[in-house]
Amino acid sequence: MSNRVNIGSFLMDPESDNVLLNKHLNLEKVEKNLYRSTYQQMNVGGRNVFGGQVIGLGLIAAGDTVEPGYHLHSLHCYFLRGGLDQPILYQVEATREGSTYCSRSVKAIQNGLTLFTMQCSFKKQESDSFEHQFKMPDVPKPDELKDRSQLYKDWIDETDPSDENLHGLLRRYKMRAETDTYEVRPVDPQRFRRDKGGEPRECLWIRAKLPLGDDAHLNKCVAAYYSDMHLAGISSYPKARIPGTFQFFVTSLDHSVWFHHPFRIDDWVLYEMESPHAANGRGFGVGRFWSPDGKLVMSVAQESVLRTLKAKL
Repeated sequence: MSNRVNIGSFLMDPESDNVLLNKHLNLEKVEKNLYRSTYQQMNVGGRNVFGGQVIGLGLIAAGDTVEPGYHLHSLHCYFLRGGLDQPILYQVEATREGSTYCSRSVKAIQNGLTLFTMQCSFKKQESDSFEHQFKMPDVPKPDELKDRSQLYKDWIDETDPSDENLHGLLRRYKMRAETDTYEVRPVDPQRFRRDKGGEPRECLWIRAKLPLGDDAHLNKCVAAYYSDMHLAGISSYPKARIPGTFQFFVTSLDHSVWFHHPFRIDDWVLYEMESPHAANGRGFGVGRFWSPDGKLVMSVAQESVLRTLKAKL
């Protein structure tokens, strides 16, 4: 009997070729409350595991220990160490079992060291007549915009071929965009390329490339995974990233997510990001996920290491 953790119908189907579920978010159940990853997604040009994947896997492990009827509504986590390209253990502890709310503590462990800790909370469905939300930004629709892989291609074509360092970096990012499990269409291509300084804000349309079905927890796990993709870099936007002047060392310190309404992450959502503050080697970012019909479905907050370095070009 298989000890794979099922997260939606695709993992139950051996014929599925959904690389997101069968590779990136695949967990093996070692024993009760203990899970092991089978694949690590490494950062582009880096030696560490991508933090968003650790979040997604931790949520899958936590969700496997929760009784039906409870729905994930928030998570708060800390990144303590960089993970290597080796299996990671996910240890889950039941910290609360309530009639409306229940909580789980998750610890990611590699080589005996804790890489990551997370608290996540689940609740039973309830409704109330009072509600409000901000207004969704007025931006072009995704079918009016270019995918990031095409933007990287355009950037490569416009770059002096003698600049081998920049060409190599852009080719790596283009390849990653083509092989990633999600699509991105930036609302402002110049801001995405960081051709200009200015306010630390950006909007991206984002969606999973492969269908995920209606499983609410699975869609939340994948959305949390993707929420760590671009937010940390927003804090550096006021300093235009001009080749030969400045570059930044950026890595996530902590990450929080709140889920407001059900949504499908294999449909387009608008990821609105901004950085209210950066100083003392740290950048703070907040993000909002909007459904195409203008509903605020998810909120994100993150603090990151942000260090300005002289570029070695």
